[in-house]
Amino acid sequence: MREELKSLWLTETIRLIENESGRSADQDINRQIRAKRNTSLTQRIVLRALALSKLNGLYSAQKLLLHTLKISFVLLLILSAFLGGSLAFGALSQNPVNLYWALFSLLGVHFITLSIWICSFFFFSQFGGSVLIHCWIWLAKKLSQKKTIQELIPAFVQLFGNNIRWFVGFVLNLYWTIILSFALLVLLILFSTQHYSFEWKSTLLSPNEIIQLTHYLGFIPSMFGFSIPKDDVIRFSEQALSDSEVRSSWAMWLLGVFIVYGLFIRILCMVICGINWKIRSRQIRLNLDSPEYQILANDLQPISIEIIDEDRYGIRHHSYLTENAIDSSNGEFLVAIDISEDWIPPDSVYFLGFLNSREQRRKILDYLQLKPAQKLLIAIDTDRAPDRGVLNLLNQLIEKSQQSRIWFINQGKQLTNWQSLPYEFAGLSWLNKEQ
Repeated sequence: MREELKSLWLTETIRLIENESGRSADQDINRQIRAKRNTSLTQRIVLRALALSKLNGLYSAQKLLLHTLKISFVLLLILSAFLGGSLAFGALSQNPVNLYWALFSLLGVHFITLSIWICSFFFFSQFGGSVLIHCWIWLAKKLSQKKTIQELIPAFVQLFGNNIRWFVGFVLNLYWTIILSFALLVLLILFSTQHYSFEWKSTLLSPNEIIQLTHYLGFIPSMFGFSIPKDDVIRFSEQALSDSEVRSSWAMWLLGVFIVYGLFIRILCMVICGINWKIRSRQIRLNLDSPEYQILANDLQPISIEIIDEDRYGIRHHSYLTENAIDSSNGEFLVAIDISEDWIPPDSVYFLGFLNSREQRRKILDYLQLKPAQKLLIAIDTDRAPDRGVLNLLNQLIEKSQQSRIWFINQGKQLTNWQSLPYEFAGLSWLNKEQ
């Protein structure tokens, strides 16, 4: 499967999971995606889904599923070869060979399965065009308790829709092509190495009706060079004839009917399904009109940073990014987490801003996503406990800077708890120190 289809498959799976279980914690992932310029909405949605799938195990689950399917495919090919040989041995298990019983043994199951496939192709569109897909979904949900695994198969069907029936048709007809090919190979070997006599037996049909049936079945094969036994040969074959010419004519007739109505039909179906699947799979697109993707369209808009001209206001705006700080800092910034905005940052450093409100955090994190800081000093009020939200914000800031340190602006009551954390600490001089 092409990488593009795998990505779209994961994207649709993420959509189904979030539709059922709620939105994922994707703020930082969305920020990383929004920082990518010159990408279409579909590309941004797919990149987000890939990032989420690697976090929740869905990416590995898809790889495991595809690997399992490949192994199953090879095993089924081997089984198909074995079944083909068994089919031929079963048809010629007796000598003399009952012609029409042998023909039914060779083509009976083929026609039954072909009829089932054609009916499911046209009448089970809600199951992706195949009853097998419905069984596959049911089995996947029974064998797996993880929501991510359970949604992989339904997402596959949802993404490809009715086009999946071409894929199922290609696989099924490929298996039958192999079965019938090996059956033909064994028939040729047996006819070439052993003497077989042929006869027909019927309680209901007269010799004349058998002659007509033989001509009807042999008409199309005769166009490809497979001869039809003469009428006298057909008539007297109610009892097995040992003449070599008679045996040869019946063997050629049997091979011709088998190839045309068995192997040729399966090859034709396989080629038609394969070509249609290849064409239609390249036309698969995400349905961007779905509500979930419409919401993502707003959340994944490319980052735009609002830069404030501080000279225009006549004062220094600590709550916004300023042109002077960005142009003169050489990527060395001070930020403050959950500190009162009455606090005056030192003039010796370039203050990027406070991270108190959601909007302030979004703007600064967006900026650092676009332009990671070379050195980032993070001011902390040690009266504030190091809870999960603050630690998560710290980790995001650290990821968006080449070097980072934590600076305690006071000796608060939570100082010991902060010092016990696995971070690097420094004073204000670290930011101005030459590397």
